[in-house]
Amino acid sequence: MELKYNSIFLKGKEQGLSQGLSQGKEEEKEKWRIKIISYGLKQNQALEDIASLAEISVEEVKQYIKDNHLDNN
Repeated sequence: MELKYNSIFLKGKEQGLSQGLSQGKEEEKEKWRIKIISYGLKQNQALEDIASLAEISVEEVKQYIKDNHLDNN
């Protein structure tokens, strides 16, 4: 019985670690996208160019600008 419990515990621990790493990667992508968008706006780049650099759509760039209160000033 103890082996089964340990197996379940370890499996849950591995899944939690995997989810944590995945979430961390997504958060890091978000940070970089915000930096790319912010820098692109400061350089007066077109939204299409910023979207290409950030590897997202122009609509997503607009949403990032709105959500994060970014502007080109």
